[in-house]
Amino acid sequence: MVEAAAPIDPSSGAEQEVSLFWMAAVLLRNRRLIGACAALGFVLALAIAIVRPKTYTTTFSFLPQTTQDPSGAGLSSLAGQFGINIGSLGVSQQSSQLYADLLTTRDVLAPIATDSFSVNGDGAPRTPLPEFLSVSGSPPKVVAQKTLRKLRNDVITTSVAQRTTGLVTVRVRTKSPYVSLAIAQRLLVGLNNFNLNTRQSQAREERQFTERRLSDARATLRASEDALQQFLQNNRDFNAAAPSRFQQDRLQREIQLQQQVVTSLSQQYEENRIREVRDTPVITVIEPPTLPAIPDSRLRGLIIVLGVMAGVGIGVLASLARESLRRERLVGRDPAVLLANEWNRIRRVRVS
Repeated sequence: MVEAAAPIDPSSGAEQEVSLFWMAAVLLRNRRLIGACAALGFVLALAIAIVRPKTYTTTFSFLPQTTQDPSGAGLSSLAGQFGINIGSLGVSQQSSQLYADLLTTRDVLAPIATDSFSVNGDGAPRTPLPEFLSVSGSPPKVVAQKTLRKLRNDVITTSVAQRTTGLVTVRVRTKSPYVSLAIAQRLLVGLNNFNLNTRQSQAREERQFTERRLSDARATLRASEDALQQFLQNNRDFNAAAPSRFQQDRLQREIQLQQQVVTSLSQQYEENRIREVRDTPVITVIEPPTLPAIPDSRLRGLIIVLGVMAGVGIGVLASLARESLRRERLVGRDPAVLLANEWNRIRRVRVS
C-alpha cells in the first residue's frame, strides 16, 4: 500500500530566506517590466537632454592685494637686526573668502540686477536682466529681490584656494556669452569700487582724526614754547641758580617731545590725505574675463545613462515588490491586513 505524500505547508516557502537565485529568477520573469521602465527612463532622459538650454560660462580669477602694516614692519625690522626672522608680520592680507562673499552682496549685485544687457552683442538691443533671467513679478522690489536670488543661486559661483594661494575664481553662467562676459566685468568693477570706497572712507576718518590730533599737538607745542619764552624773560640771569637751570631743561625737553609728536602727526596726516584720494585697484586680476567661444557641455550622455539606470532601478524594485506581494497572498497573509494590524499596534503603544 502506497503511503500518501505529506501535505506541503504553503507557509514554508514564504518563510524561506530570499536568495540570489530567487532574485535572479524574479528579475528574469519580469524582464519585460524592467525593459519597459528602462525604455521609459531613456525617453525621459533624452527629452531632458534635448530641451536643456545652452549655457555659456565666463571665468575670471584674482588675488587680494597685500598692504603693509607699519607697526608690524617696524617690529620685523627690529627683529631682523638681532638675526630673528618673523616672516611677513608687517604684511596683512585681506581674507580671500571675504572678497568671494562680497561678490554676492547687495551692494555689488544691486546695480547689476537693475541694469540691461545686450544679449547678442554690442549692436543688439539691450534686455533688462530680470527679463533675460525669466524673473516675473509685479512690484519692482519683488522683481529685484528675485533677480538677486537668481544671480546668487544660478548665475554666479565662487571658489577659493584657501590652502594654497588664496586665489579667488569666479564663474558666471548664463544663456548668452555676451551677458556672461558683461556680468563678469561688472562684478570686477563693482567689487573694486566697493573696496575703494571702503578704504577711502576709512582713510577719511583717519585723516579727520589725525587732523584734530595735529591741531591739539600744535597748540600744546605753542603753549610749551610760550612757557619757555616767559621763563627766559623772567629769569635772564639764572646761571648760578641750579633750580632755574633744571626748570629750563625741563621746558626744553617738553618742547622737543611736542615737536616729535607734531612731526609724526604731520607725516601721518599727509599719508592719510594721499590714501583718501588714491584710486589704486585693491585686487590683482590673474585671469581677466573673456568672451566664451563655445557653450558649456550639456552632459547629454551622462543624463541618458542616469535615466536608463533610474528606469532599471524602478523596474527592479517594482518586480521584487510585486513578487513579495504574490508570495504573501499565496500563504494567506494579506499585506493590507498586516499593515492595518501594525498601525493599530503603534496606536495602542502611543495611547498607553
